[in-house]
Amino acid sequence: MPLIPPDHPSPAFAVRIRTGSGTGTGTGTGTGTGIRGTAPVVELHGEIDLMAAPYISRRLDGLARGEEHGGGVVQPPDLVIDVAGVTFMDCRGLSVLVHAHNLISARHGRLHLTGVRPHLRKLLHLTGLDRTFAVQDARVGRVSAPCR
Repeated sequence: MPLIPPDHPSPAFAVRIRTGSGTGTGTGTGTGTGIRGTAPVVELHGEIDLMAAPYISRRLDGLARGEEHGGGVVQPPDLVIDVAGVTFMDCRGLSVLVHAHNLISARHGRLHLTGVRPHLRKLLHLTGLDRTFAVQDARVGRVSAPCR
């Protein structure tokens, strides 16, 4: 089995970063998510597990600290993570999301999960993280804010 360098993304996952609209990411309902400014949107695809976590963590850390996103840092920094393309996530993937949430919260921003499909919604519920993140289901823009 060949050793994959830690910076080399596995073909089992993909990460794409784009600038968001900041006016909400609902699909078809016109419901906004409370995202301020032009928050960057990170699209995750595939399996978010032990192999993918270090690479994704470095990308999210840079965004959460304002080191990426073309110098146009939003204050306070909101970050949108689109998980509609995620087929699998384990505890290491969840820990990456929690770490990004903690960095963003320390700067008085919010982490938003969008495109949450039923398998990930169940995982978030079982771990109690559905009360930590602002979560938007994949179906018709249903939004639930975290309980504080």
